[in-house]
Parts: sequence; C-alpha cells; structure tokens
Amino acid sequence: MADALTDILQSVRMEGSVFSRAALTAPWGVESGHMSNGVFHAVVRGRAWARLAGEGVPVELERGDVVVFPFGDNHLITDSLDTATRPIGDLTTVDQNGMGHLIVEGGGPGTSLICGSLTFDSGEAHPVFSMLPHLIHVRDPDGRVSSVVESLIGLMADEVDRPIPGSETVVARLTDVLVVYILRDYINRLDPGEGGWLGALRDPGICDALGGIHRRPGDAWTAASLATVAGMSRSTFFARFRESVGETPAEYLTRWRIHVATRMLREEDVSVAAAARRVGYRTEAAFSNAFVRVMGIRPGAYRRAA
Repeated sequence: MADALTDILQSVRMEGSVFSRAALTAPWGVESGHMSNGVFHAVVRGRAWARLAGEGVPVELERGDVVVFPFGDNHLITDSLDTATRPIGDLTTVDQNGMGHLIVEGGGPGTSLICGSLTFDSGEAHPVFSMLPHLIHVRDPDGRVSSVVESLIGLMADEVDRPIPGSETVVARLTDVLVVYILRDYINRLDPGEGGWLGALRDPGICDALGGIHRRPGDAWTAASLATVAGMSRSTFFARFRESVGETPAEYLTRWRIHVATRMLREEDVSVAAAARRVGYRTEAAFSNAFVRVMGIRPGAYRRAA
C-alpha cells in the first residue's frame, strides 16, 4: 500500500494559506457560506463544534484538532450546538497585511482558531477528490488529538501571531504538511470497500494495479495485464476493482491519464500530440475525446488557457 499511497500523496499539489485568526468567547457561532476553495480550521486553544450546514453531523473539536472542508461547503463553527450563527463576513475585519481577524466577545470561555484556505491543483481530473468526504476530521486510534498535528498548529500560530520576513512562506509549507498528514491519516484508516478507491489501497492486489497505473500511465494497460500485476484472474480482478474502486479499470485509467496530461499541458512546453503519446493514446483524436469527457474542454483550449 505504501507505494501507491505515496504516488497519490505526491501527486496532490496544493497551495495553502491562512486567511483569518479567530479570538472568540462564548457564546459565538459563525456560518462560512460556500467558498470557492477548500477550507480548514485548526483549534489553537479552547473547544468548538463544526458541521456542514443543513443536516451535517456535528464534530466536537478541542485544542490540536483540525477540521477540513475539501470542497469549501457551507459550514458552521460554534461554541455549542445551540448557539445561533452569523455570516463570517459580518464578524471579520482585515488588517493592513491582509490577515483577517474574527473576533467575538461574548464573555464566556475562550476559543482561538486558525482558519485557512486550500487550493488543489487539477482537482477536476484528479481521482482523489471525487472520493473525499465533504468534512474530514481525524484523530489517533485511541481518540486523542494527534501530537504531530498539535505541534504543527502551534508552529503555525507562532508564525501568524509574530510574523517576521519569510513567515508567509513558512505558514504555506506548514499548511501543506498539515493537510497531507491529515489526508494520509484518513486514507490509512479506511477499510476495503470504504471510501471508494482510497479504501481499495488497503487491498494488496488492487493496490499493486493502481500503483502500476500511477507510475506508468503511458503503458498499454488492459484489464488482463492489470490482473497479472494484481496476481488475480481477469474476471476476479475486474469484479473486485469495480466493487472497491467504484469504476472499471478502463475508466480509472482514463481519469488518471487525463490528470497527468493536464499537468503536462500546464507546466511543460509540450504539444497536445506529445502529451497524448506520453499518456498512452495512439491518436490525438482519441486523446481529445477522452480529455473532453473528463475535463469538459478540449486539450488545446486547456493548454492555451493555462
């Protein structure tokens, strides 16, 4: 599992930043509204409740906890489940450095938060995002807050509260480490059959097949050749792959190839035809059709807009 998971984590590129520091005393409650990027909230001090707006199941947070909303869904952060919320924009001011300050002085117990945004690269094509839940909250197996996560939050708070030259870059890198650590923890806790293909990483045979696709997307993969890598018969492999991953081997292969191609077209000086060949398509037309199915745009137009 480690190799395939490493491939996944290395392919997830993001830009993280802190957009607000919150100093809150109960009673307090904020509603985010839908946000264009992913969002995380880290508890530096105190306690809080987090949930998706509507019918979201509430999650209790304490010092050292982090909750991630990968898709930026509208969500609520409150001191208790009974506290009414106000739009976050009504409670936030922005200082001369562009840092938001969310302050509520209710007179009760205090909570301090770091709030940040996450911009994921190639989210449309990357298969990891279709399998993530809309709220991620991970703790150690014994239910305690992770000491690693708590330490990362402490470092971030120091850089945000006492900025010096270079602090913005340090905070961005700490955010990257924090979110990748949480993603790894989340994936490692999934059981086969849970979480789509992320849970499938715990099936050794399926994991080996996924690793082959990830490392060599340009190979002429078929269900039969992937079954050989997985050490299964073709029929057994096909059924297990579709059941655990949620799509056929061919569908997953297409999605991964297009993800790799988007990065080539955006970051390298390659033609559409060259990108098509490198990810395993014999003709530019076949590549273009697959690209449109996944991305909703032709590769040439995508390359020009990048």
